[in-house]
Amino acid sequence: MKRQGGFTLLEVLIASTILFAALAVASETYRSTLMASSRSQTVVEMLTPLPLITSSIRNDLRSDPAEQREGAAAMMGVGYTWRATTARYEPPPARFDADRLDFVSYPPRFRLYDVELKLWLRGQKRVYIYQEVAWEPMRR
Repeated sequence: MKRQGGFTLLEVLIASTILFAALAVASETYRSTLMASSRSQTVVEMLTPLPLITSSIRNDLRSDPAEQREGAAAMMGVGYTWRATTARYEPPPARFDADRLDFVSYPPRFRLYDVELKLWLRGQKRVYIYQEVAWEPMRR
């Protein structure tokens, strides 16, 4: 008897199951890579104006130091709100006056703020907490 060459039905089913499993893993990996890329692009776009935003907050705090300050704006498509609360309010260190042979003390004028900054862009939100220093002008 001559035997015919080919695959049995069972061999074809096993091979197709392995093929479909590999395709499913590959497509899920590709989809998750695309989602991660999209999220990272949004984070990059959100953090691009961050130096300008913190500089703007610093200028606001230094132009008018107060116990608490807050604000909101948008820059380069990124919306943000911020709130600054005084953590410390201190005088400069005492200075020795050689003419009077005594130390001169000053009233408090330096403020250390705890700043909470909230950024948002296309449904993603980020919160940053940092400290900023501001000072009042010297009174004479």
